Amino acid sequence: MRHLLQRLKAATTSGPLSEVTDLESTFTFFERVLRAEMPRTAYLWYDRLSVSGRLLFSAGLVAGSITLGEGTHRPVYILGFGLLSILLIDAVVSFVRGPTLEIVRILPDRGAAGATLEIRARVTNQGTRPAYDVAASEYLPPRRTRAEISDYCTQIDPGETAELVYRLTPRQRGAYDFKAPLALAAAPLGTHHATQHPAARHRLLVYPAFRPLAEVDLPVGLKHQPGGLALVSQVGESEEFLGNREYRPGDRLRDLDQAAWARVGRPVVREFQQEYLCRIALVVDTHVAKGDAAGAMALEAAISLGAAVTDALSRQEYVIDLFAVGPDLYHLQAGRSLAYLDSILDILACIEACPENPFDTLGPAMADALDQISSAVVVLLDWDENRERFVSALSDRGIATKVVIVRDGPPRADPSGLVTAAGPVQVFSVDQARHGLEKL
Repeated sequence: MRHLLQRLKAATTSGPLSEVTDLESTFTFFERVLRAEMPRTAYLWYDRLSVSGRLLFSAGLVAGSITLGEGTHRPVYILGFGLLSILLIDAVVSFVRGPTLEIVRILPDRGAAGATLEIRARVTNQGTRPAYDVAASEYLPPRRTRAEISDYCTQIDPGETAELVYRLTPRQRGAYDFKAPLALAAAPLGTHHATQHPAARHRLLVYPAFRPLAEVDLPVGLKHQPGGLALVSQVGESEEFLGNREYRPGDRLRDLDQAAWARVGRPVVREFQQEYLCRIALVVDTHVAKGDAAGAMALEAAISLGAAVTDALSRQEYVIDLFAVGPDLYHLQAGRSLAYLDSILDILACIEACPENPFDTLGPAMADALDQISSAVVVLLDWDENRERFVSALSDRGIATKVVIVRDGPPRADPSGLVTAAGPVQVFSVDQARHGLEKL
């Protein structure tokens, strides 16, 4: 209940209640809040009961309340008992003679925060009687997601299969574990839904929402990589042929080995080891004090900006090193391709706030890689002595460092005195970082 009240308060102050203009939109709003904050209660009320069932149950409760207040000498208790009896009889008949449905749905592995995913579900009637008013949805979806019920299929005869489409919307980035798909069918009296939800667990990684950057103005250069890096989608110097491997999304078409492709019957590319190439470090600040709501919002905006930077850099011929400290230290090295971009976004989707100062850990963790890094993009949440020392250490190693601060209000210390090879420190508000920038 506390979470529900907080959700209602947040909705009142942030704007969704402005969309409530009539009775229907009011009911829709409260249904969304209830499904998000109290999914099991919403399942029992909206999914197990039909519209007529909810009306009967509400009328029965009103009649029962009057009976408790006035006593059984008034005949209204007969009405309440009769309405609740209809609900009970329909539930028993539905349990004994309800349809037997099999539902299979396909969930994607990845999605974006705020984006609506269309989920296709195949519902098969395995019983001996027709199933009426069949719909599909998700059984007890995780918090911060919204699963809508599909359109109703009027009838599915025994042995037949219908394909239904329902919509799923994750509101925030993260890793979501889904339990099972949900099949609904009308009970004989129409007050209940017979439900089936076979276990089918699936994890969905939700990327931070971001708008693509047109350009990242960052000085770059080639540096020697001891031992070389076997990243076929890179362009550098002193390439040495290593062998062949299967094609991956993002590989250059000119590296396709047509002769090997013809032999094995699937796309094959030549793989090279490169001694000189450009490596760019992306550093994301995750230091947010416990209970700091403004800092948490700034962190989400900073991660969205980091995703936009990753997207822009992945379209160039660079190797990207992601460094971030949450409960664990994250370091991922990726080359240019869609698959590598997905790997970085997977980590950005799961980064959590770090209540302790992470730069004492992050600095030594990057020490071994600094000699091979050409440039760096550092996304910070504030500016203080620790952060300034970290940025200065990067600049002292000859790394062109672009520093961006995301926060509402001025930083605790003035960053204008520091100018790196990539320019002065830039400060953006949470809304600017969240809604996207044209150029960084």
